[in-house]
Amino acid sequence: MPTVAEDRTTQSARPRKIIPPKDLVFRCVVYPNKPEEYTAECIDLDIMVRRATPHAAMHELEEAVTGYLNVAFKGDVEGLVPRPSPLSHRARYHVYALRAGLSGSRRRFLVSDLAPNVSLG
Repeated sequence: MPTVAEDRTTQSARPRKIIPPKDLVFRCVVYPNKPEEYTAECIDLDIMVRRATPHAAMHELEEAVTGYLNVAFKGDVEGLVPRPSPLSHRARYHVYALRAGLSGSRRRFLVSDLAPNVSLG
């Protein structure tokens, strides 16, 4: 009996949609993790970083996403783009997005769309 990894019929049953790199936009959130530490997360690629300020965390996340995509697009992107975070992380993003829409400018978190600069060469 073949293992799941060897069973090509179940893995290739659904067609994969490859998105051109220039059209990619990823959902990101930055939130306080503990005093003096912020977590930045891209929920569409399951990438997370932690830094001392929200802007430093977002900058580091942008670099991590860009680096990941540059490597992923040099090979086979199947299963790599998109690569969603666990449901609990995506739910947290939507809670913060809702809070951002309802709150004023004073908040301790960021919700952002990220369009990284990815090269195919």
